[in-house]
This record gives sequence, C-alpha cells and structure tokens, in this order.
Amino acid sequence: MKVGERRRKLKMKKNEEIKFLRNIKIKKILIKIIYVIITILILYNIIFLIHKSITQKEYLQIFGISFLTMNGELMEEDLKDNDLVIVKQIDEDEIKIGDIIAYNVNDKIRINKVFNSYYDDNIRKVVYITKFNKNLQPNIEKIQINQIIGKKVINIPILGAVIKILQTKFVSIIVFVILCISYSYNKYLYAKKKERSRKLKKNKAR
Repeated sequence: MKVGERRRKLKMKKNEEIKFLRNIKIKKILIKIIYVIITILILYNIIFLIHKSITQKEYLQIFGISFLTMNGELMEEDLKDNDLVIVKQIDEDEIKIGDIIAYNVNDKIRINKVFNSYYDDNIRKVVYITKFNKNLQPNIEKIQINQIIGKKVINIPILGAVIKILQTKFVSIIVFVILCISYSYNKYLYAKKKERSRKLKKNKAR
C-alpha cells in the first residue's frame, strides 16, 4: 500500500471518528434539553396541584404573578387563542383605560380590555367596564377591584395550550406514575451500587 493512500485512509478514519463523537455529543445535549424540559413541566404540575389544593384557584399565582390562558378569539388584536397571559397584581390607581386585565366574574376568569371606569355612588366604589375587542358593545358587568386578578404584563403564543394540558387530571396521573418509576429506578441503582461496593470490599479483603 502506498504511503499517500495509507494517509488518506487514516484521515478518513479520523474524520469518521470525529463525526461519530460529534453525533454522540449532540445526542447527549438533546437528551439533557429534553430532560430539563420534562423536569420543568413536572415541577409546574406539582406546584400547580399544591397551589390549587391550598387556594382552590384554577390558575397558578406566585408572588402576585398569575399564569392564565386566553380562550377564544374575541381579543384577537391583542391576544390570540391559547396564548399564555401573565398578569401582575396591581393597585386601583394603576388601572387605566385600555389596559388588559384578568378578573373573576360569576366564578369564571375573563381577560378583557378596560373600556371605562367611574365612581358608583350606590356602592361607593370605583367600578370598571370592560370590553372584548371584537364586540361592538362593552360588557354589562361592573367590575370591582377585588375581582381583578391583575393587569397583563406579557403574552406568549401557544404556551397557554401547554399550560392547560399540564393542569389536567390525566397529566397529574402521568406525573405521579413517572415520579414512582423514577423513585423505584433510583432505589434500584442505589442498591446495585451498594452491592458492587460491598463486593469490591470483599475482594480486597481476600
């Protein structure tokens, strides 16, 4: 075999090894990313379930920040269906005409735009009139400050659909099963490691 041909083959072999190692590295990175995403989703589900059992709220609220999902297309100019809408608790003097707010009405959560506000002499409180972007007329409800969950900070497309799925009972069962399997697997690995360590010590003693 000629020297030039041998070098060429060695170079090809080296390139193949580099490509193989690179592919392994990419796969490891992808696995880590998937693992991190799954861990975050599981943690969200656990936190949501604990929060719901304590507060009886159908949404997650942490330090005055609430995570809600936009349902429907009536706010389409500002929000799309299945957007994740993050809102922040605010004081009464922070609410302005045109702000997008989330509030409770008849045990339902709505996300609307503030159309008007005025002082109601009958109840001696400021009330807010809201409106969907696609509706010509404002909503009939008079919203008070204690009904308001918060004012929109940011909305993230599609992520609201993911949040809705994560908050279902079916996903909660899956999360519970994953945690049980993970616990059993880690317990098995720990037992195997302990057994291996015991055997090594026994062999050294001989």
